Amino acid sequence: MKVNMTSSMPGCVFEYCGKVPEAIYKPEVFRSPLEQAVYNNDLDTFKQLVREGHEVSVKLKIGQMSCIEFAAMRGLPGILSALLDDSINANTLKQYFSLADVVDRAYLISHNKAIFFDQEALAEANRYEAALYTAIEYNQPQCVEIMLQHLGNKELGKHNFYTKDTNREQLTAAELACIRGHSECYNLLVKRNELKPQ
Repeated sequence: MKVNMTSSMPGCVFEYCGKVPEAIYKPEVFRSPLEQAVYNNDLDTFKQLVREGHEVSVKLKIGQMSCIEFAAMRGLPGILSALLDDSINANTLKQYFSLADVVDRAYLISHNKAIFFDQEALAEANRYEAALYTAIEYNQPQCVEIMLQHLGNKELGKHNFYTKDTNREQLTAAELACIRGHSECYNLLVKRNELKPQ
């Protein structure tokens, strides 16, 4: 089962085939103090809010951009790790991404529908890949490394990106890093591919 949610991901690099317009991640209001902590790169406050019971989920946004992608774009590795590790779906997604076989992933989804659909774990899983590509587009190697660790065995898809003024191409994560000249990001992606079981 392959669910593609990239067409309904406002504020995402996939929507713009590259850099996200600044107006997309300009917050008019913060719907949660966690969002403000992310925006201000205030990890201590974020952690305190989590201890106080504030829920970390894919619904957290800066403007129209998910907080996960915002942290990846801005190069906020501490915040990014906290968003992933403290998510209400963290354990389920860790299990999901540890599975190399798409059938095993589909089985996991079918037996955990409440988590994947009601709790939006599937939407969050799609944001992981978007965050990886965001970190590559904005040349944030620390965030690329974090996303690769969390993406586990997931086979990364190809996505449309502008390669020249108006040319769009379907690119892998490594191809995007290479075209953009982001060598640290590229090396991390190549290393991951070399370590993956064939």
